[in-house]
Amino acid sequence: MRIKNSIQISLLIALMQTVTLVQATEKAYMIEKFDNNHDGVVTQDEFLESAAKRFKIMDIDGDGAIEKEEFLQRYAEHSHQTTTESPVNVEHHVFDKMDEDHDGKITEDEYNESRLKWFTEVDKNNDQKIELGK
Repeated sequence: MRIKNSIQISLLIALMQTVTLVQATEKAYMIEKFDNNHDGVVTQDEFLESAAKRFKIMDIDGDGAIEKEEFLQRYAEHSHQTTTESPVNVEHHVFDKMDEDHDGKITEDEYNESRLKWFTEVDKNNDQKIELGK
């Protein structure tokens, strides 16, 4: 019984370390991509400013919405894929999740809402800033 408990504790510690590493990696990615003034911190305002710019880039035809084909094209370009289809179709899942009303396009409001949700999930202490170590 002691060995089983010891193994369970070891597995729990390993899982907690993995979660912490994933969170740190996600924060580092956000700082690298969205820290506009390069101070090592991404504020919510900086993040949303970057999201607005990204929306315009993804809206290839400029009609105020990102259609699925536009999304898949930009996703493939960003991930350096040679096709708009990945083996696990992650990009389809992401699109479907962002397209809240399931009308086949992501409006600017839907896009900003999904980005804000991501920011909020990473900002564990709710100080409207993403920085390593906090």
